Amino acid sequence: MAIPGCTMTSRNPEPSECQSMYLNSREGEVRDSTLKTHEYRLNHFVRWCDQNNVENLTNIDPIDIEQYKNWRRKDGDLSKSALKGQLDTLRVFMRYLGRLGIVDSELCESVPSVKMKRSDEVNNRKISEDNAQAILETLDRYHYATVEHVWFLLAWRTSARVGALRALDVDDYDPDNQFLYFRERDGTQLKNGPSGERPVALSDETCAILDDYLQHHRVTNTDQHGREPLFSSKQGRVHRNTMRRWCYTLTCPSFRGDECETEECNSQSDGKTSHKCDDSVSPHAIRRASITHFLRKDMPEKMVSDRADVSEDVLEKHYDKRSAEEKMEQRRAYLDNI
Repeated sequence: MAIPGCTMTSRNPEPSECQSMYLNSREGEVRDSTLKTHEYRLNHFVRWCDQNNVENLTNIDPIDIEQYKNWRRKDGDLSKSALKGQLDTLRVFMRYLGRLGIVDSELCESVPSVKMKRSDEVNNRKISEDNAQAILETLDRYHYATVEHVWFLLAWRTSARVGALRALDVDDYDPDNQFLYFRERDGTQLKNGPSGERPVALSDETCAILDDYLQHHRVTNTDQHGREPLFSSKQGRVHRNTMRRWCYTLTCPSFRGDECETEECNSQSDGKTSHKCDDSVSPHAIRRASITHFLRKDMPEKMVSDRADVSEDVLEKHYDKRSAEEKMEQRRAYLDNI
């Protein structure tokens, strides 16, 4: 009996054919960028099969999985996080093949899970511009003008630290002149003190969402100093940890419609375990990616420095994630206009 939707030509399809079946099955379930990532990762598994004369996957066993893991780690000189991504995708692939009866249904359990601490490569954790945009689109469609929507929007478009965002009051927003003013005050200090005070311009779109939030969704409340926080709750000013929880939840792949491969993560349903998701990031990673985004858009480094309240030296050392080639091409564009 043919399996509905299956295009395989035999009961024992070749590894490359299994890969094609899997990728076809995921179309429409995940974004194109995720599909391409899975294709790239599985290409290595297909290559390993070819090198080891594995003509079909019917008899593949846990020992083969272990041998592939060791081969891939050495072949690609992979970091811990990169190896984790490779194996996570392989596990999903094997689960799919097990469901079709091509491999043992329990074989996916033999694909090892690389456990990572959040401190592993913590300084390099980031979110891609495509994923940030996908999060904003999801928020705009399903959670429009909520406190989480406005928080992520401002985090991405102002490059501000979580403490600076928490410090904002309602009257720090000037809707007529379209800017936010970050200020140093009792109870809500800025990292660089009074020298970190600055106005930050906002776009028409950002202001429209912020206006709707203030009119329809903001919880009317004051903090212990009698001020009206922009990000408020029934208890007063939203805590930093709450903002971090928002960030972990919003940056988990499942929130934007991609598959989350971290078994312990259940952020889509309750938001309480998203900190366990290996693909979710902290607010500081949003700040880092936002700064890089503006630099890639050719905003002068001095302007980015002023907007994000960070010195140009620190900007270059810790925040600028552009490659040397990207910087070269940006310089070339300037030369072409001279």
